[in-house]
Amino acid sequence: MKPAKKQTMDFTKGPIVKPLLLFALPLLLGNILQQLYQITDSLIVGNILGKQALAAIGATAPITNLSIAVAIGTTLGVSVLVSQFFGAHDTENVKKTIVTTYWFFIPYAIVISIIGTIFAKQFLLITNTPLEILDNATKYLRITFLGSSCMIGYNVANAVFRGIGNAKKPLFLLVLSIILNIILDLIFLLVFKTEVWGTALATIISQGVAFACSLYFFKKEHKEFHSKIRKSMFSPHLLKRCLSIGIPSGIKGSLYWAGFVFITAIINSYGTATIAAYSIAARIDAFIQLPLLSLSHSLSTYVGQNVGAGDASRIKAGVRVSTTIGIVFSLLMTAFVFLGAEAGLRLFTSDDEVIRIGIQYLHYVSLFYIIYSLQEVVQGVAVGCGDTVILLISTLVAMWVIRVPLAFFLSARLGALGIWLSIPSGWIVAMLFSNGYYLSGWWKKRITPPTKNQLSA
Repeated sequence: MKPAKKQTMDFTKGPIVKPLLLFALPLLLGNILQQLYQITDSLIVGNILGKQALAAIGATAPITNLSIAVAIGTTLGVSVLVSQFFGAHDTENVKKTIVTTYWFFIPYAIVISIIGTIFAKQFLLITNTPLEILDNATKYLRITFLGSSCMIGYNVANAVFRGIGNAKKPLFLLVLSIILNIILDLIFLLVFKTEVWGTALATIISQGVAFACSLYFFKKEHKEFHSKIRKSMFSPHLLKRCLSIGIPSGIKGSLYWAGFVFITAIINSYGTATIAAYSIAARIDAFIQLPLLSLSHSLSTYVGQNVGAGDASRIKAGVRVSTTIGIVFSLLMTAFVFLGAEAGLRLFTSDDEVIRIGIQYLHYVSLFYIIYSLQEVVQGVAVGCGDTVILLISTLVAMWVIRVPLAFFLSARLGALGIWLSIPSGWIVAMLFSNGYYLSGWWKKRITPPTKNQLSA
């Protein structure tokens, strides 16, 4: 393999703390920009069109996330394989993984778009979406499904970039696309008067631009992985390996978002104010969690490369560093929520009832951020090793044995507060699974001694 270019990060040697943080930072900024796609829509829609339009967007989120969960989960398999081949200095298999991935996802994205566009209204009716927002939510969801191929394609490209240790280029592309998204939001809503569906159109156009540019820059800047790529490089064996890692993760995501479809149905029964409050507060909550998610992704790439290099002791050191950072951050964020929840909510709406409900949600869930950090960060070890089945089992128990039943039980007695109390229960269960997996040492079975080729590289 040729020496890695400056755009890539080799985690198999040298310092640990600085490279992990340097790699996590662009991932974090990229994740923030992904959230800004949704937050920008909410800010603009909430202030221009009002809380019913805001609730319409919120009602579509669990359905959209559920529909693409398998695809996003499968891209995880791509990232794991690419990182392991990169760590083992196997350029040919990196290229084969890329070719195989795109030939699998092209028809997949087309099928998702067709099914989602046809059945959008039926999906919303299943989640008990109120009639006053059903029409707007249906239009928004259909356009989102029409553009799902842009989002899936970009996520595949992002997985490849992450696997070879390049987090900077996707960040640059997202900066470009988020600016385009804001401009198009304002044009569609203020100039063309499109109502809420215009924000969905703005988002898919922006994601399409990001995807097209990612293909161009990968070909230009990573020629060692792009040169002499042929259709004949499609590998059923590598596809099977990708799917064996990615499908459990995809099913995990599907189970997670299917659970939230049920929880959303409960939330929707409490009316527009509660739907709008949850839509805003959940996005603020997700935004706060992004650094921990980025740290987990950074650790998974770090672990994947060191699995390829056969270095267990280096993996342990990376886990110690990552969990320490995660704990410190989660404590700071809990304090931040109690000090600034109301100010954050008022950016989206001036409705006092919506703000009151949103503050209640954020105060309760933020008390458990330290649990979330111990769950999310350590999951990066299982991801990097390709042991995604344990995460599937974790989600099955956390969501369907604990969280969903608790949401039904507690909401019947405490109202919406009961739903908010059920959210952290899933984190506790997932934390026990991920840390139990790591402490058991099961992950070491994925590590093989380095070959002569690797030692001489």
